[in-house]
Amino acid sequence: MSTWGKAIVLAFALVATFVVPAHASNQISVSAAEVTLPPGANSGSVDVSWHTDGNQTVQIWIQETGKAPKLWRQEVNGSAPWPYLYAGTTTTFELRGGPNFATVLARTSSKAKLPGQLSASRTHLALAPGTTGEIDLNWATTLSDAQVWVSHNAGSQKLYAQGPSGTGRITWISRGTTVFTLWSGTAQEHLLDTLVVTADSGATVAFDRPTVKAGETATVRWSGGEARLVNDDGTETVLNGGSAVVSTQGADRKVVKIYEGGQVVSHASLTIVPNGGWAGFNYLPEHEKRYQEYLEDATWPQVRDQVARDFDVMASTGATVARVVLWPEKSTNAQAQAHNLADLGTIAKQRGIRLVVAFANSWLTNPNWQSNRTKWAEFATTSADWMNTYITALEPTNAVLYYDLQNETSGVRGNQPNLQSAYVAMVYDRTAAPRGKRGISLMHASTDGADLAEALVGKPLDFVDVHGYGNLDLLDSAVPGMRQKFPASTVIVGEIGKSAPDAQKEVDQADYTGKTLQTVQNLQVPLTMAWELYDDPRTPPHPNSIAFGYLTKERAKPAFGVLCARWSLVPDCATLREATSAQPATLTVNATIPVRAGVLATNAILRGNGTARLVITEFDATGGEVGTILTEPVAIGAAGLNYLRHKPSDVRLQAATTSVRITVRAEGSTSLQVDALTASVR
Repeated sequence: MSTWGKAIVLAFALVATFVVPAHASNQISVSAAEVTLPPGANSGSVDVSWHTDGNQTVQIWIQETGKAPKLWRQEVNGSAPWPYLYAGTTTTFELRGGPNFATVLARTSSKAKLPGQLSASRTHLALAPGTTGEIDLNWATTLSDAQVWVSHNAGSQKLYAQGPSGTGRITWISRGTTVFTLWSGTAQEHLLDTLVVTADSGATVAFDRPTVKAGETATVRWSGGEARLVNDDGTETVLNGGSAVVSTQGADRKVVKIYEGGQVVSHASLTIVPNGGWAGFNYLPEHEKRYQEYLEDATWPQVRDQVARDFDVMASTGATVARVVLWPEKSTNAQAQAHNLADLGTIAKQRGIRLVVAFANSWLTNPNWQSNRTKWAEFATTSADWMNTYITALEPTNAVLYYDLQNETSGVRGNQPNLQSAYVAMVYDRTAAPRGKRGISLMHASTDGADLAEALVGKPLDFVDVHGYGNLDLLDSAVPGMRQKFPASTVIVGEIGKSAPDAQKEVDQADYTGKTLQTVQNLQVPLTMAWELYDDPRTPPHPNSIAFGYLTKERAKPAFGVLCARWSLVPDCATLREATSAQPATLTVNATIPVRAGVLATNAILRGNGTARLVITEFDATGGEVGTILTEPVAIGAAGLNYLRHKPSDVRLQAATTSVRITVRAEGSTSLQVDALTASVR
């Protein structure tokens, strides 16, 4: 062959080498595309095998439903079991190679399912009063000892049918909630599936958004029944036409009720966000008994005055919301605690503060409940009854902004089953939390949000709360992500915090607080709450929250000044004022604000030397001076004084007063720094 001919053959061979796909024989496979979990198992396992073309090193990446992809292995050829297939989720396995392993060479997936499933022809019925409806129920399992049980409106469970599979026409569905559960074993050893069927009037009512800013318009739409708008004075106005624009002036919540036969069959509420949004604290009193013990009849009288002072402090910083968390194991006397919690709500409301009540059912992932409540449906009913004890006591006070149905719900965690999202779906229709006040909080929004959204399909949430500690980048992605997954909900940030056990950490906490406030403002988050008001005073202190507070025993941390400076009456907040001579002098800072009739509570976060007092001067509508009151002096220092923490500053305003001038007067001082000057009227 000529040299020219050899060149052609070589060129053809090279072209053929480059044209054939490099990953033609790269493969990844699973032993089963679908895995049925055995009864009682939390997860299943699948074998994954892969081999490559040319023994090249590759990476195996996995992606579970609702989660980001992550690297699993980096090898050449091999196989390994993946033991984390959870019911209702799909895991995708990718074989990646090429430069920086950026090319997907092959892909496969496997999903897991429970060994039994319930389904129905419909899960919602619209029924006239006193009538019943019907559904077709289906169940299918691989087990010969399967049973179907049913309960109605939280009543006792009754056996409906047994056998591996079957169908049934149920003609007795009445208004309320009917729960079907599918079990393996004649003694209800393992819950396989749950189906909830609801029946009501069919009337619907909803606002176009769960929250709006003051001055914006809001539209309510309804069908069926008679719609009535609850006015601010408690009277009701009949609405016509199926939709109406509701004024956002006046009270911070608007309610529309649907009547049928003189009875309320449905309602919806709208929350009016004040200018500047809602903000506040997660609240635990500064008391040796930190949690629900302070609501016991034996303890509440001892701490009530301190709680009232705490809400004065919160209100005078500009806070408008306080979040309270309740646990079932702390509910030793739920009825008494609920009564005293309602009293706490009244104290808060008097100061312009609304409550967020979060239920933290720690028994959900604790084996304690399993020993006494082996039936999942009964556990959900018991849990809802526990929640309703507090909700029923609180609702007449109108002090609650919303209820968090499960604090920091999470989906799958390692080898733990997905219980929390399923639990929320179970208690959703059982709680007395009104529409417009149903919320949930998530600690790990990026991984738990999709799981929760899937579990709550058809069950709208009014508030979705994401928590952020230390890493602000998480909020940047979590807030938009939750808005996408819960488009009909208002997404808020219910917990922010950074531990500050020493002077340098206090500086870091202040920096973190300032950046967080800016982050949530950029994200247009309408409600932000800090964790927590006080450092933990218990002996021994709780290791996880000892220094997360913004106040210590005797002073305010710098971050507290940053937090309440957002509402400060002083425009040049934190500016250092120094005397013109070395001799002690009097330094002052003034602010004038309009007021209404009531009790004025003023507060100042101060640094400097000497002593300071607040001077309250009242003026009438013509600008004439009505009177002046001097509060008690208190020594200030460089640490940061929370004035209201040390000396009362309440002033009952005179009837003619329409504005006040508030003066911080530092006497015998050479320096004064006002981190914040705030006031509220109750």
